[in-house]
Amino acid sequence: MLLIKRFSAVFAICGFVILTTTTAIAADSGSKYDVVGITLGMTVEDAKQKLRDFGIEEQSIYETRMSYSYSDGVNHNFKTDDFVYRIIGANEARYKDGKQYSDSITLYFSPPPEGGRLVGLQRLMLNGIDPVTGGQFKQAVIDKYGEPTAANSNTLNWKFGSGNKNCLSASQDGTGVALPDSSKNKSILDMVFLKRSGQYRLDLFRVSRVKNLDECANMLEFKLTATDTKPANSVTTTMIDIPSWVQAELAAGAEVERLRKVAVEKREGKGKVPAL
Repeated sequence: MLLIKRFSAVFAICGFVILTTTTAIAADSGSKYDVVGITLGMTVEDAKQKLRDFGIEEQSIYETRMSYSYSDGVNHNFKTDDFVYRIIGANEARYKDGKQYSDSITLYFSPPPEGGRLVGLQRLMLNGIDPVTGGQFKQAVIDKYGEPTAANSNTLNWKFGSGNKNCLSASQDGTGVALPDSSKNKSILDMVFLKRSGQYRLDLFRVSRVKNLDECANMLEFKLTATDTKPANSVTTTMIDIPSWVQAELAAGAEVERLRKVAVEKREGKGKVPAL
């Protein structure tokens, strides 16, 4: 039985920077699975440059930074060095006749010591001004990425990388991709593994058909609110590298535990037996 404890993340805001809370990134960054030129496995700077290339102004790019907290058993204010966890970039919204066009991209990066690479992306496009139909949009993405691995009436899903299973959804059609909700202090581990007695069971997956992390695919998914004949005025694009993100989180947890033990040993070394 493999168990791992949950470790804590710390969040704060500083100007345009927010301070928040696998093995190395295995995503094929040279693959055809990109979103406006952004691919899994990119560094922070490379991904930010792609946002600029896409036309997002520097002042509209916001960084979220994260650190992990730990305790020596007495003092509870220890923190790791902070790192880039999330970047949000958005084009300036346009309005016409009371309708809106907006386009925002959120990027997620894996934690050190084996991180600093793009492991998740979500793009939200709202187009009430001049949208194509759902059918036209679907055909455009199929022309770019090829036939999807899985699909339903309003969702197209591509699986790539070494795995071939959706480890985030038990949907029978193979669709369904989400990213961790950091506002609820959720990590990728919460989305992939079950817990027992407050600890992750690394041999028990939330999707029961998954038996090994290697089975988890990288995924790209487009979700439309429109049918083929209706305007595609809202489209959510999600891309994720599950194995790399999980492995990086586990490596971060091991590093936090190492730092905790060092802190405990240092505190115990300074302790004095009281007069008896």
